[in-house]
Amino acid sequence: MRKLHLALLAAAVITGPALAQTPAPAPAKAPATTTTAAGTTVKAVQPGLFEVAGPRVNEVIAVGIEKITATPGKGGRSIHVQSPWGDSYYGWPKNVKPVPFTIETGKAGGATISAPGFTEANKADYKAAIESIVPQAIFFTKASRNWRETGAPAGN
Repeated sequence: MRKLHLALLAAAVITGPALAQTPAPAPAKAPATTTTAAGTTVKAVQPGLFEVAGPRVNEVIAVGIEKITATPGKGGRSIHVQSPWGDSYYGWPKNVKPVPFTIETGKAGGATISAPGFTEANKADYKAAIESIVPQAIFFTKASRNWRETGAPAGN
């Protein structure tokens, strides 16, 4: 009988922590949604991201870009730009720290900005990357559109 009590006690000690309930994780913060002066709705997944990328989002929407994906470490295919006139790939601009982000536009004229590694501490890195990449994306998209619509390279 004594062995049975010891076995039950040992089982209780071992399984007790496994059966203990853990607190539920805190709910995620809702994405910040803002309407710009141009009337487009922009949703920034991380707090503070709209202040960094928001001013450039209207330009992205106006040109017809569907999605910009910046992924560090892919060499000449690190930046992927999707538009109705084709996809463009290119590498990171020189002197710009590679940081991951996505700008995705919707059919109704809105946009979603996401940057998984974004923090207040690296805000300047994200601002520099977006300020450098968006003009390139616009240039390549305009060139692709011109090529598709006229059959001539950009500038002709």
